[in-house]
Amino acid sequence: MDREIEKNYDPKNLEFKWYKHWKENNCFKANKKNEKVFSIIMPPPNVTGKLHMGHALDIMCQDVIVRHKRMSGFNTLWIPGTDHAGIATQAKVEKKIFKEEKKTKHDLGREEFLKRIWDWKEEYGSEIINQLQQLGASCDWDYLTFTMDKTPNRAVRKVFTQLYNEGLIYKDKRIINWDTVLQSAISDAEVEYKEIKGKFYHIHYKVEGSDEVLEVATTRPETLYGDTAVAVNPKDPRFKKLIGKYAIIPICERVVPIIGDSYVDMELGTGCLKVTPGHDFNDFDIGKRHDLEVINILNPNGSLNSHAKAVEGLNANEARKKTVEILKEKELLVDVKEHKHQVAHGERSDSIIEPMVSTQWFLNVKDMAKKSYQSVKKGKMDFVPKQWENTFFSWMGEPRDWCLSRQLWWGHRIPVYQCNSCEYEFAFEAEPSECPKCQAHQLSQDPDVLDTWFSSGLWPLSTLGWPNKEEMEEKGFDTYFPNSMLVTGFDIIFFWVARMSMMSLKLMEKPPFKDVYIHGLVRDKQGRKMSKSLGNGIDPIDLINQYGCDAMRFTLANGCGHNRGFNLDPRLIESSRNFMNKIWNAFRFISPFLRRKVGNYSISTKGIDVPTKWILTELNFTARKMNKHLDDYRFDEAASTVYSFVYDKFCSWYLELSKPILYSDDKALVKERANILRFLFEELLKLLHPISPFITEEIWSYFYEEESIISQKYPVFKDQYQFEDDHEKMDHFIELVTQIRNLRASVGLKPKEKIEVQFFTDDKRTADFIYENRHYLDQLAQVKKGNIHKKEAGRPGKSTMSTTSLVETFIPLEGLIDIDIEIIRLEKQIDKTKKELEKVEKKISNSNFMDRAPEEVVIEVKMKAKDFSAKLEALEKNLISLK
Repeated sequence: MDREIEKNYDPKNLEFKWYKHWKENNCFKANKKNEKVFSIIMPPPNVTGKLHMGHALDIMCQDVIVRHKRMSGFNTLWIPGTDHAGIATQAKVEKKIFKEEKKTKHDLGREEFLKRIWDWKEEYGSEIINQLQQLGASCDWDYLTFTMDKTPNRAVRKVFTQLYNEGLIYKDKRIINWDTVLQSAISDAEVEYKEIKGKFYHIHYKVEGSDEVLEVATTRPETLYGDTAVAVNPKDPRFKKLIGKYAIIPICERVVPIIGDSYVDMELGTGCLKVTPGHDFNDFDIGKRHDLEVINILNPNGSLNSHAKAVEGLNANEARKKTVEILKEKELLVDVKEHKHQVAHGERSDSIIEPMVSTQWFLNVKDMAKKSYQSVKKGKMDFVPKQWENTFFSWMGEPRDWCLSRQLWWGHRIPVYQCNSCEYEFAFEAEPSECPKCQAHQLSQDPDVLDTWFSSGLWPLSTLGWPNKEEMEEKGFDTYFPNSMLVTGFDIIFFWVARMSMMSLKLMEKPPFKDVYIHGLVRDKQGRKMSKSLGNGIDPIDLINQYGCDAMRFTLANGCGHNRGFNLDPRLIESSRNFMNKIWNAFRFISPFLRRKVGNYSISTKGIDVPTKWILTELNFTARKMNKHLDDYRFDEAASTVYSFVYDKFCSWYLELSKPILYSDDKALVKERANILRFLFEELLKLLHPISPFITEEIWSYFYEEESIISQKYPVFKDQYQFEDDHEKMDHFIELVTQIRNLRASVGLKPKEKIEVQFFTDDKRTADFIYENRHYLDQLAQVKKGNIHKKEAGRPGKSTMSTTSLVETFIPLEGLIDIDIEIIRLEKQIDKTKKELEKVEKKISNSNFMDRAPEEVVIEVKMKAKDFSAKLEALEKNLISLK
């Protein structure tokens, strides 16, 4: 090679160098000359956030697919973007302002506060982009979209107005998740449940006009001020006679009906349920069924309001203590029991979420959900793995209307206006200048913003310029929509995948993607979910700095299988780093024998030896497997396949077999082998590139200064490199050498100690192949002398032996080791083999198993029995020969 190759691979500087090179040379641009199209959108991370291991896994999966498709001749477009993350960003900026200036958003006013957030976004928004680039994301950065850019905002306003005018968006009083710190409604996706040590408070509710009482158990006695009924199961004989009568709410002395509702579980608790429609989702539904009054007892900040006079102004915890004291005084508190239960908390604020009835904007998704359900059912949009479609169906089958509004300032403001003169309310796609009814100019816009998921739901459309026709044409909307696939996590199937599906089908009458690949969860090495509370999160950038991006990506790919999560132990990344070093060292070894060439080239297979035919066939198998695994999104299988080729085939065998040739005086032979090694190494780099792009590009540059590996053709199966007979022979030979090495190791022979070996086989092809390649036995297994016999010949005494399906191998041991110790080892092996044979023989003798098992399983079991029998026979013969 013309350039000097560093002794050690240093990923830090090289990764930065190559990413810069790719960007500057437009290597991530779609090749529009290619007929086959592949398009994908990046799930937009929060613009002011920080990448975690889930992001790293997500980006790895996408980038591997994108690089593979690009190298496979597709017109490939990967669109990057970031999300404005309404709640998260607003909360972060509010904290910053209060910490630095002791001011709230109300002190600043809406306009100034929003200006501060945009300033924050401009200052810190690029950090997330830099992190994505450190992960190697090969997306087209000219398509970079922010969810509050002009085009997404126009899309949001257009769709909202259309749905409003169709009567699908409406205002209503409903129960929602209320964050008392943010003082906003939040979505189910922004709620996380934590186990809390609480208490069950057993309270007596008197039955009006009698001495009877109902015992009610609740974890939240402070909500009794909002009770508007007591419910029992209509089939419960204990309380059936009380249905239609009235109960008296403790403390506030309000009289409420006793109702019968099948929701009440007769076996759970006391069988009596206090119904608080204003502050419990299930109670709200009961209230609707029985037309109960809804009483809101909470202020927006979570304190109790005037409907709870006895505890007015107190927060929930204080109100609970005070309520319990009053109940004790009135002798209505019967019992208190310790109780652990799951309590909803705000993901961003970490405060307890209060179910609260509030006037909000909602979207009726019933028909949209039905169409989306059918698109998956009919195979127009496929989930991979398929099991995840059940999660999709569970929501789409019985969808709740979507609460769209958020009581925030940062986000897409709801485009609904009210005329200050005639009070006419209307939605408008652009900024209106006058009331469409009375033409007055004084208008007031709704103060709320839309749920972040609304703009995210339009992501496949707005990233390609919709609804701006010029921008759509410029960005290739008709070419790249619908997208080929989406990669995401299972936790947002409800909240993002479902909404994109509904929106695309509603607006375009097409699903947004063909495939939806759902990857698993990255957990810590103990199998726990990574979280702030556990303090077990791992920063992917820290791992990149320590081990290199390629090693981290390879580890993630290796662990990313269908239907399973992945426990991330940093030692696994260390192992992947060692793999990268193995590739680098292999390249350093062969590089002195190579010469730079211009353009890719193939090799002649005329007159090549069996090991070369074997490695070319292995390369062929590997190329076929890699393409299948990557097309099937089996990242784990792809990583395992290329690892096996590099480690187990190329380095461990072919490179070792090539060393005597490379160091020989036969220049023609050296040149031939060097060309083959170069060809193999180039193919190896291309196979690995989608998973580990940086090291492969660096080594490729030693071959071709002017060409990037990113634009090379991905290897495919080629008939001219298929030599199945020679491959089979070589596999048997490798098995034989491995057997000899294992026998040497098992009896403690020194690595350099020369040995004599006796082979027994009735297979002429195998015997001839051993003889023709006997020089390799000396090179690979220190065999100074060997003889090949028919199986009918007598076996040598005092020997260790092993057997394959074709060959028995004996190493005479007299004078080399302690024979008595070897006899003990053999006796243990015999005992183990007998047990293994007994297991399979039990299966064969079990008629139930043999009748029900698939034919291939029965054949496999019979073959195992045959192999164990042959092995046992050989071991016993070996033992006899030693004794």
